[in-house]
Amino acid sequence: MAIRIHAKAAILAASLATAILPTGALASEVPEVGVPNELPGPGPYVFVTAEQPEITASVVAEGLANLYALAFIPGGDALVVERGQRVRVLRGATGPDPVIDEQAVAGVPEYGDTPGIHPFDVLGIQDIEPDPDFAKNGIVYLTYNRPVGFDETRGRITASYVLARARLSDMKLTGLKDLVVSEPEVAIGGSRIIVAGDGTVFAAFGGLSEGAVETSQDLGKIYGKVLRVRTDGSIPDDNPFVGKEGARAEIWTYGHRDPLGLAFDPASGRLVASEHGPQGGDELNELLPGRNYGWPHSTYGTEYVGSALPANPTLPETQTPLQIWSPGIAPNGITFYTGSAFPNWKNNLFVTSARRGQINGTGALIRVAFNENLQEMRQEILLDRLHQRFKDVQQGPDGLLYAITDEANSRVIRISPGSVVAQADGPQDD
Repeated sequence: MAIRIHAKAAILAASLATAILPTGALASEVPEVGVPNELPGPGPYVFVTAEQPEITASVVAEGLANLYALAFIPGGDALVVERGQRVRVLRGATGPDPVIDEQAVAGVPEYGDTPGIHPFDVLGIQDIEPDPDFAKNGIVYLTYNRPVGFDETRGRITASYVLARARLSDMKLTGLKDLVVSEPEVAIGGSRIIVAGDGTVFAAFGGLSEGAVETSQDLGKIYGKVLRVRTDGSIPDDNPFVGKEGARAEIWTYGHRDPLGLAFDPASGRLVASEHGPQGGDELNELLPGRNYGWPHSTYGTEYVGSALPANPTLPETQTPLQIWSPGIAPNGITFYTGSAFPNWKNNLFVTSARRGQINGTGALIRVAFNENLQEMRQEILLDRLHQRFKDVQQGPDGLLYAITDEANSRVIRISPGSVVAQADGPQDD
């Protein structure tokens, strides 16, 4: 029996007052609070929503660990990343009975047995993205965090961000080639990849904490940056910092904190990124070449332990966000919807949210409707009553939406139009 839940239609208010430099306590130093992250029964779950009368959320795979990324490949299967651990294949992901392959993909970088790992060190596989011509060449792009050494002073492993490519065939990655490698640092975080239609790859890498937040402003390092390279790792001549002394020529934009979602607006082709602020001040940014996005000198966020609202959230030399969320939503993977299953959601942006207002168990899928200038007109909070940490969302080849959760028992959730009773074989995409 389906569980019927009314979605929360709301405009998430953007605070106009914000931005002192958060230099105090880290999030890891603040006590965790929240509500139980338990699903309200086995599902499927029917939600009454705005602009799309009803939707059904169905769990199509579970029993996975800390999912981070979802990517569809030709034939209806999907790749799912258990962050820092492995890549699994969801067979028949768009069919009536998806099944997780028991065998993980071989050849994926994994460092779980590295001695001295700190609880907040994340090593190994992060994101994965198939080449647009994957059906012919089997190429995938991936990011992973590779241990390099040990910092005796801080008692932490040093590691590098790596953007790489490989060939996926017969459940194995072969020919792994590093395209970009960062300088070794302590406490590196998350990353995302997107492949552009012009044969370039964009990779977003988070900034550093642990007293090194200024690195996001350092053009000689790739932390807190979005990079752009060709699919073979070479650097396009029109990258903004090509030829600039002391700058990494791969850099497209800088001054980021944690840009953990990338998507192209289908109407205009503009590239946007979701970005974690500190306490509140999460952003959606248009990524314009050579621009400075301000971190850590300008931000709409505050200290994790509380602080006065900043007086100058953006500075004259920094790029203003398209929108902000305050309270924060901990935004992760994003996608624009282009299918026909949800006609009233055409070109809407879907943003995965791990939690709202620093309260665990309040994650959701956020739907944002824009005008032709990528200016927010309205927002809707979806799936929040499932109490999950949502980590990524993708449109499937069937025109439906698929979201993954980041939990000890992670799930893949299929979002379909109408109620369970009304569904037949499912709509097809254009």
